[in-house]
Amino acid sequence: MLIAFGAILPIAILIFLSSLSKRGFLFSVVISLFFLLAISFFVWQMPVIVLLASLLKGFFLALEIAGIIFGALLLFGVFRRLGGGQSSKAVFGRLSSDYRVKAVLVAWAFVHFIEGVSGFGTPAMIASPILVSIGFSPVAAVIMSLLGDSVPVIFGAVGLPVTYGLASVVGWPLAMDAAGIIAVLNIIMSLLVVVAVLAVAVRDKKGTFGDVIKKIPFAIFASLAVSVPAFITFKLFGPELPSIAGGIFGVLLISLWALTRYKKENNRSISVKKTDIIPFLPYLLAVFILALTRIPALKIFLTEAVNWNMPSILNTPISHLFSPLYSPALIFVLVAIIFCLNLWIKGDRKSVKEVVFGAFKEIKKPFITLVLILSFVQIMMNSGINGSELASMTEAIVKPLEGANPIFLSFASPAIGALGAFVAGSSTVSNLLFSSIQQSAGIFSGIRESVMLAMQGMGSAAGNMISIHNILAAITVAGATVAMERKVLRSNLPFLALYIFILGLAGFILSVVLY
Repeated sequence: MLIAFGAILPIAILIFLSSLSKRGFLFSVVISLFFLLAISFFVWQMPVIVLLASLLKGFFLALEIAGIIFGALLLFGVFRRLGGGQSSKAVFGRLSSDYRVKAVLVAWAFVHFIEGVSGFGTPAMIASPILVSIGFSPVAAVIMSLLGDSVPVIFGAVGLPVTYGLASVVGWPLAMDAAGIIAVLNIIMSLLVVVAVLAVAVRDKKGTFGDVIKKIPFAIFASLAVSVPAFITFKLFGPELPSIAGGIFGVLLISLWALTRYKKENNRSISVKKTDIIPFLPYLLAVFILALTRIPALKIFLTEAVNWNMPSILNTPISHLFSPLYSPALIFVLVAIIFCLNLWIKGDRKSVKEVVFGAFKEIKKPFITLVLILSFVQIMMNSGINGSELASMTEAIVKPLEGANPIFLSFASPAIGALGAFVAGSSTVSNLLFSSIQQSAGIFSGIRESVMLAMQGMGSAAGNMISIHNILAAITVAGATVAMERKVLRSNLPFLALYIFILGLAGFILSVVLY
């Protein structure tokens, strides 16, 4: 029991400092990493060379993730310079006269797409001002954007919460098993999210409960218009494209539904201007190329053509493999360069400089945080290589759970995932922190590991809706005051609790059925 306490202490310090300290998550990670290094060296007696190799492995992984984020920032910068914000407001404002349809279209389908290509708090920052521009209050706009940015997060940011958050910790096959469960559960959870968005929209407009009930058929359609294409995309291409494809199909199908209703009610059609489409071209091109590279034959070629393979970092059992041609980072950067060159040729060199320098500025802090948190995770994962003959830290933490009640673990697993996202502001980081623990908990308790990891992943995605970082960023761009932070948090907490409760029930059923 004392060993378990020593293993969980650095994580407890991280959560405690992140929740109470005003210095931010980066400060909390630095202090927690210091404690972890001390415990690893003096208690677990990990060799210095293994600790250094773990730190290097964390650095290499951070470079890969930061490259994808940097590419996404470049694309977002190009999107804004091409007038993406104004185009989005104009298009979504014209599509329907029903505020409920507009709310779902923006806070659900459009947020899905933006989460898929960007992630890391971007969706709420884009969607909130659009919702304000079409008539919602700033607080309601933020609440709806954060609610909508729950289901898509696990496959968001080009699948990072799965491809790095889960796979880099538990391995690709097990991560894919968990992602398959998630893809199915997302269909169920999508309806809950859409109904929640409708309820907030109606409340903001001083509507009645009946105004929500009347739109349930539309809510079912809207949830399936996004979640079914996302599920099919996962089956065809893997975890990187579901949120993107779900968002694209969702926006198109819901827009088509709205346009048909508009034409029927007003006896005229809505015209779509060329300038409304242009800002989205960088994203559409990037998605098209990304889908091509996920075709099995081309995937094999790209992953094997160029490899940075380190089978033994510093002559330790720790290894690292990276295929740069297969990384979404390369695609994002190349597409951004194409459109930046177009702006440069047209004489808009100021915009190009702002896009590039803005992306470099924005990536600095996330990169440092990623290096530290990934180093933290790698040390815990490699702590089994020691001179004390102790089990690894993750095994030590979950050993007391051996034979634990499956009902308890089914509800605790998504709650832990949500807690990690609340603390770190990232589903990917939450999965990095807790995936190995959830996996070990499944082994010791007799619950299928992929079920535990699916609960972790979905919980971490839902936790983003109460992340202080995401709330503050959305409030700022929506025009609300910082004092509204608590109101947004209080509004989203009950929904998160319901979300986790349903996930817990699903997890228990799956653990009984699949094991």
